[in-house]
Amino acid sequence: MILSTVGENDEDVPRKLVQFLKFVKADLKASMEDYGDAFVSQLQNTIAHIKTSREMEERYMILEEMLRDEHAQGKAEGKAEGKAEDILAFLAELGDIPQSLRERIMAETDILLLRSLLKKAIQAESISQFETEYAALAQKETE
Repeated sequence: MILSTVGENDEDVPRKLVQFLKFVKADLKASMEDYGDAFVSQLQNTIAHIKTSREMEERYMILEEMLRDEHAQGKAEGKAEGKAEDILAFLAELGDIPQSLRERIMAETDILLLRSLLKKAIQAESISQFETEYAALAQKETE
């Protein structure tokens, strides 16, 4: 369902929905006006309570921080997955990739290691050469 706050045919839409959409579209000052709708009034009261409640403010700040962290983590995971897929694409040009190697590459999360592996995959002349170099890089990482 798509709802638009810029529609012009108010008479074709239920009044309660029109009032709600006007509230959603409103700026801060206009959002405090009386919309003549019980649901909108309840939303206004809830928002007013949240704004005055220190506990709710703290919870909101924690939630916002958690969402920001999850977004950053998801972005990093996406970058790592993209690099891993690029590595596999280059290796596929060299032949069949063993499932264990494919799984190790896809499970890798260290973006710096993945960048190094991508360079190795581009330069590799065989999958076995790449595996040897991967093992050497992984060994350096653990030291």
